[in-house]
Amino acid sequence: MPLLSRKRLILTKIEGTYGTDSSPAGTDALLVRNLEVTPIEAETISRDLIRPYLGNSAQILSQTRVGLTFEVELAGSGTAGTASKMDSLLRACGFAATTTGSAVTGTAQAGAAGSITLASGASATDDYYNGMVISITSGTGSGSKGIITDYVGSTKVATVQKSTAAFTPNGTSAYSIGANVGYKPVSSSFESATIYFNNDGVLHKATGCRGTFNLNCEVGQLPVVSFTMTGIYNAPTDTAAPATTYSDQATPLIFKADNTVAVNVLGYSSACLQSVSLDMSNEIVYRELVGCTKQVLITNRAPAGEVMIEAPTIAAKDYFTMANDDTTGLLCFQHGSTGGNIVTMVAPIVDISNPSYSDQDGIQMLTLPYVAIPSSAGNDEVVLTFA
Repeated sequence: MPLLSRKRLILTKIEGTYGTDSSPAGTDALLVRNLEVTPIEAETISRDLIRPYLGNSAQILSQTRVGLTFEVELAGSGTAGTASKMDSLLRACGFAATTTGSAVTGTAQAGAAGSITLASGASATDDYYNGMVISITSGTGSGSKGIITDYVGSTKVATVQKSTAAFTPNGTSAYSIGANVGYKPVSSSFESATIYFNNDGVLHKATGCRGTFNLNCEVGQLPVVSFTMTGIYNAPTDTAAPATTYSDQATPLIFKADNTVAVNVLGYSSACLQSVSLDMSNEIVYRELVGCTKQVLITNRAPAGEVMIEAPTIAAKDYFTMANDDTTGLLCFQHGSTGGNIVTMVAPIVDISNPSYSDQDGIQMLTLPYVAIPSSAGNDEVVLTFA
């Protein structure tokens, strides 16, 4: 009986111990697009034997592993403070997750346009609230919202990119920072995931999975996260697919005006955004050394991408001088506005290079290639938050 291409299933679950099957169940099912699986990726070693006749020598596979690529729609879990189903994948791509299970509330000590001094009991850790969505619930500025792009723990001052017409609180303003799950990159103690690929009753298990991803957002399209994962090979078996429960994947929103707000492109918050991409560019190495365990390692990352906006005048924003002078700036946006289905991206230090013009519908567009750079503290070049 033929295997049907439409009857394929991906299950993924974080591992407690590296390379040990975490046994994903039907509740760990993940909705994906453009799924491609290479059940065996390996180097082929030919024996190249000398014989008194012509013909091939036998081949032996070395460094056997599994490769998977697929897209996941960029959306929250549907419940603020609950991780989305891509949680295990982001963690297996070199990110650490921090959950804020309930809203953080207080009354501001002071405020100004794009800035708020949080209550004295707020975190003393720099950048603790970066990427989180803040709302003014009463007092001056009531109803205004934005995303926190910088936070100084010693002063409690948060810099906010507005998502409403204005964000100008003062000492009478009560605020709420929404429940969320935030992700920041790490440089050690990398987690891993087990991924099951059930191909209409043929089960391929990939353990010890790690990888990298691309975030792609374009006006008029559903934003997606494209994962490329590598795992340890396990012999496939005939195993029926489990009953699945697709949960914690909210319905995605089109990338467009109203759905996508709080845009700032290197200090220019009036940018008309057409697209933004982020490639984490993790370097993935598979090693199978004698006397050691099989491992998929993350050995470096080099996050970079492109932003396309309507070309501004030089007076409005001079990106050419910024590129030439190596001036850095903030890149951020918020996608979605309903709690449980809000995703923010904040890259605090972005360096652009080689701005270029292009035509779109007779309108000049400007493409800005960029790299995201960590601060002196490290592990903060990109923050993704699901609120």
